[in-house]
Amino acid sequence: MSLLAPTHTTPRGHVVLQPTYFTCSLFVDPAREDIDHLIRIYAERYARSPPPSQPFVLFKDIWSNHGWTWLHFKVFDARSRDAFLKVTMQLFSERLAESEYPLTRAAALFGLYTFFATQPSISVPPLHALDNLPVTIDMYQSLLKLPDVLETDFLRPLRPHIIYVLSALQKAQFFHILPSSNLYPLNPRELPRERFISDIADGYEQVASATTNAPKKKGRPSKHDKVKKSKDAVVALDKWLDKTAYTYQPSQATSSEVPQPVTTHILLSHPPSTTRNNYRAKKSELLEKLDPDYPYVTTEELGRAALERANQGVVNRLQKIDEEAAAKGMEIGGEGGERTGLRRVERAADELGKTGSLGGRGGLLGLLEGAGIGQPS
Repeated sequence: MSLLAPTHTTPRGHVVLQPTYFTCSLFVDPAREDIDHLIRIYAERYARSPPPSQPFVLFKDIWSNHGWTWLHFKVFDARSRDAFLKVTMQLFSERLAESEYPLTRAAALFGLYTFFATQPSISVPPLHALDNLPVTIDMYQSLLKLPDVLETDFLRPLRPHIIYVLSALQKAQFFHILPSSNLYPLNPRELPRERFISDIADGYEQVASATTNAPKKKGRPSKHDKVKKSKDAVVALDKWLDKTAYTYQPSQATSSEVPQPVTTHILLSHPPSTTRNNYRAKKSELLEKLDPDYPYVTTEELGRAALERANQGVVNRLQKIDEEAAAKGMEIGGEGGERTGLRRVERAADELGKTGSLGGRGGLLGLLEGAGIGQPS
């Protein structure tokens, strides 16, 4: 692999987009929106009943019909094209994170593979092509586990296609493995690297958005700053909810009318099973180190004492929050009955050390398994 960056291939006198344009918000933000739109359309088409027998054929049809086949002819200069290809592939790889819904990850992988595989190999003059994409080791490992996540009947048709795509990319030595993402090895570290701020009237909103990331002013925030920060948070939450909305077609129970599509949030319709399993594994490892002899009591109970202190500390903090909320006429976490609220937390903490109870080993760490649910003693 050559470590030398490509040079300009455009004759003198021709206008050339500089590589920094493709790491700037002028390109990154619209490209990111286009990728989101592509994935959303694919998810909607895939969710129609019955699921497609050829998921990748469906993706290629959407890719062609929405003009993605012409994307490679956007840039011809080799140096600018190198930045264009790297940034576009990196934007696709952003949607491969474990926090994304599996269908979103599958569509992003299809897009990444299609964009890579359709680079023109025969053209006059020849166009610069990208042989590999830098990815962090943790991203690569989670990507290899993607077929195992597609375990439901709804997602199972994707599995053979995902396996083939991953095999083809590995065979092409497409992945250039970098250290873990917590070391920020990618270059640029984040996208967009440069922000464009308009100097005309239409750019006032962009200026206001940019100032929210300005250094914190000394002293207490003013009432105006608090209101503005609250409004910005609400707007950001609305955008996130719109972005992560998921529409699916309910199954038809009888020969009656076809049910209408249902729009909900991804996490409500498809629990993050991978994250949940990782949490359970880490929790079991922690409890095994803190209290390896459970349910037996040994002379040295340092681990169990630490669990008791942690449980009691959380309960005390929540009780204080509940008291402050009650003083203002508010109620916290009472919407779900016995499954939510302070009372369940207190019961789960009391179960610590009681053999046979769901919270016997970890107390509050057993909430996921149902600790604290039941009638108070």
